Amino acid sequence: MVAGSGCSAFETPEVRPCSWLDRTADTTTRESTENRSHTVVLVDRSPSMRPRGAVGAGARTPDAAGTLLTARGLAPGEVEGGLLSVAAFDGTRATVDWDVDRVAVTALQGNDTLRGDRRKARRECLEKRLRQVSTGEPGTGRTDVLGALAAAADQLGPGDGDRRIVMVTDGLTNTGCADLRSAGFDGAEEIKATMDRCRAAGELPDLRGAEVSILGIGRSARGKAPSSPQTAWLTTLWTRLCEATKAATCHVSATARAHAAAGGETGTDEPKVTFPAVSERPGGRVTTITLPGSVLFATDHKELSPKARNTLDDAARRIRELDPVSVAVSGHTDSRGSAQCGRQLSLARAQAVRSALAERGIAVDSARGYSDDRPSCAPEYRAGVPDYAAMACNRRVEIAVTVRG
Repeated sequence: MVAGSGCSAFETPEVRPCSWLDRTADTTTRESTENRSHTVVLVDRSPSMRPRGAVGAGARTPDAAGTLLTARGLAPGEVEGGLLSVAAFDGTRATVDWDVDRVAVTALQGNDTLRGDRRKARRECLEKRLRQVSTGEPGTGRTDVLGALAAAADQLGPGDGDRRIVMVTDGLTNTGCADLRSAGFDGAEEIKATMDRCRAAGELPDLRGAEVSILGIGRSARGKAPSSPQTAWLTTLWTRLCEATKAATCHVSATARAHAAAGGETGTDEPKVTFPAVSERPGGRVTTITLPGSVLFATDHKELSPKARNTLDDAARRIRELDPVSVAVSGHTDSRGSAQCGRQLSLARAQAVRSALAERGIAVDSARGYSDDRPSCAPEYRAGVPDYAAMACNRRVEIAVTVRG
């Protein structure tokens, strides 16, 4: 009766209903694993994925388990008959911790209702395990997404069955060839430079034939959230890096579930990956508000992005607080491209911001475009090598607010 009902998928259900997650597949013969499908799940447990210290009421944080459970290919029915591996990762390939190690997920027997009940129970077990894995203490103070993908390739090994990697991460790696601590988060050139570095360093894993999903890009539990253009840049970067691994398919998304944040300290911190942000610089009667180009515009575009609205609202609010006697807007670009194009683009961007401020009741006396004539960060090239963070710093719009003396 037990075998016929499909309850053989569990060992003593009343006592250990989730013990199936701890049964490693029989690997005594290569045929037993090579022809099976294999799904590898990777959970970023680095410090940036959870809040630090006390959190306020109503605070939300990324829900790694919830995000993974909605991913394609991870429904209980889809992994049946194959192998399942689950690991947390942080700073190195060596610290990837396989909590579920090549478990054979048996096919359930019985009628539709009984199979549905058993699959629901399996989903609950998997959710519980994913939450345990995601909240484990980080082993290092770093994040290495490519290292985790390399460990997944080792875990998958060779085989003819379907091979799938599902990862949840904010994508803010801070070590290795894809270190983003000095990234400007703007422009295809910076993405190309990162890929060139990774190829030269030999850090791109071989994911040939695997279906790869990377979810939750840009969704951290700490620090300032990226703007829409910055998120798009980050998503494009990981898509290109994934494609460079020769994966069969690459699905990279910023979509992530969130849940109520739990307070508490983690004993490990990590170097911060920060996004360009609005800054203010007082100087005598003039206060200069700097708006990064990546916050306002898509690369090489003069039209304000939809997400620029909140930034411009904040800028207008601050200008009113200063009670100005005059306001001037200036656009700036980096040194790439011709001087004429730089002047045209920087002027068009200054005029776009001027119009947006006028819509918010702020009268702007002048709007000028300076191209790369007044760099904020220099040099843009060091020994002939482009410094993309400096270039991103120079792509900006400045609002000079003059107040009464």
